[in-house]
Amino acid sequence: MAWEFERVAGPFRATEGPIWTGDAVRFTEITEHQVLEYDPETGETGVYIDSTAGAVGLHEGLGGELYACGSEGHRIAALAPDEPASVVVDEFEGTPLNGPNDLEIDRDGDVWFTDPDDKDRGLLGHTSVFRAERPDPGDDWRLVQLTDEMDRPNGILLSPDETRLYVAECTYGPDQETDLRAYPIRDDGSLGPREILHDFGDHRGIDGMTLTASGEIVACAGWEKSGPGPSIYVFSPSGEVLERHPFPENRPTNCTLGGPDGSTLYVADMTGCLYAAETDRSAYVRF
Repeated sequence: MAWEFERVAGPFRATEGPIWTGDAVRFTEITEHQVLEYDPETGETGVYIDSTAGAVGLHEGLGGELYACGSEGHRIAALAPDEPASVVVDEFEGTPLNGPNDLEIDRDGDVWFTDPDDKDRGLLGHTSVFRAERPDPGDDWRLVQLTDEMDRPNGILLSPDETRLYVAECTYGPDQETDLRAYPIRDDGSLGPREILHDFGDHRGIDGMTLTASGEIVACAGWEKSGPGPSIYVFSPSGEVLERHPFPENRPTNCTLGGPDGSTLYVADMTGCLYAAETDRSAYVRF
């Protein structure tokens, strides 16, 4: 089945992080520090939150909270309209985070996130993948560093059974690693040795990704400069490329499956647009 992409919102300036809320798509306008909301029933898009500290990735929490990676705020925070942000974490061992990019939330409510050092903003001296562990009432969140072996960790997902962590290494250029990798999650929550599932070579790799009901990975990758071009990939859990769908804009950033039956793929991109395509996949719902 060919996926036909239709622009449903924009152009704005630079869009990221779409999530399906059950009846709408929320996504970030990075440069304007906004969360926007697209209503597929009316076709209208409005501002949901007007101050985000440069939010990139979004995710709903166990109780419906809206968690955001604030790249310029160097934080993970819970956001709500007309309310101050509730900061989850903004430092590691006393030093501000670089600029969190993407996040995943497990069944315990813990927040797994990537913290690349974009535009040399970082003070940590490393780029890492972290887990912020949900506190007991009255306690602070606990931050655990999972790995610092990646140059530019970006998209992040947990497998349906939460025994594997998928992370995109998204550097560009010769002699740099650009790949989709998987880490086994040990019983104590630490990560085992990485497995490279797909190597993009010198081309732009995965920015963001989402999971299907059958555990496949739908990923935004590619660009206008090299390789097969801007694309939406479907990978098996072992890394086999099951499908590749050309995308109409130069650099897709992130995606989510939603709609009434979970089969509509919504994709944001660096031109500031939101696209939709009907697919033969359905969304995975963790909780």
